[in-house]
Amino acid sequence: MTGDTFRAGPWRITCLVDGGLTFGADVFPQVSAERQAELLAAAGLGGAETEFNAYVLRHDDGRVWLVDTGCGAGFGPAGGRMPERLAAMGIAPSDVSRVIFTHLHGDHCGGALVDGASVYAAAEVVLHAREAAHWRGTEGLGGQVLAACEDALRCVEDDADLGDGIAVWALPGHTPGHMGLRIGEYLVLAGDIIHSEALQLPDPENATKYDVDGPLALASRRAALAEIVDKGLVWTGSHMIGAKFARLERAGSGYRKTPL
Repeated sequence: MTGDTFRAGPWRITCLVDGGLTFGADVFPQVSAERQAELLAAAGLGGAETEFNAYVLRHDDGRVWLVDTGCGAGFGPAGGRMPERLAAMGIAPSDVSRVIFTHLHGDHCGGALVDGASVYAAAEVVLHAREAAHWRGTEGLGGQVLAACEDALRCVEDDADLGDGIAVWALPGHTPGHMGLRIGEYLVLAGDIIHSEALQLPDPENATKYDVDGPLALASRRAALAEIVDKGLVWTGSHMIGAKFARLERAGSGYRKTPL
């Protein structure tokens, strides 16, 4: 294992960063500017930094799956680098046999299309059924990805078994079909339950303006963080900065990330 790669059974999971930014204070509208400054200072940060993480899952038999496809070209020049990062690992787009989307916000699916065509044309596309229903027929990027990948689409439900020790972890609220993954016994990919570790781990009540259903997203975040701690799981999230695989421990009414 390295800082950005973790072994879970027959899988090597590598986190690839495809851009990032610093959230404005308005992204957390329920948190005062003073409280944001306090939490960020405690974390040694000058702003609510985030990165856009996607994941390469490589099976011992040679199969390659992706979880999310990066942000594409829509989030500044630091994004849209997934193909070159994959190439550095010896992976061509045609080598990817399955793409699993946590959800269809642009920073997760923006790298799926180039000029309206699927980058990973040989891949099965896995998406929660509620997410597909939410975006199908819309004009935004999520709807465009669905339209381009419809023939390859496999819609799944809560707790669906994806094979080889990987299962869907339903985490609704951020979007209707937002989901993570359980990989083996001890690793979870938690998607967007956390956008800023500095602001949301100490106080999980802090929410972003991007949640479609705020109360449900909060319930998913609370339950997910508690499960990670109670079961001693290793976790990674789509917006984690620094160490990409870690554990959690309770800290007062919130949590802190702890290194492996």
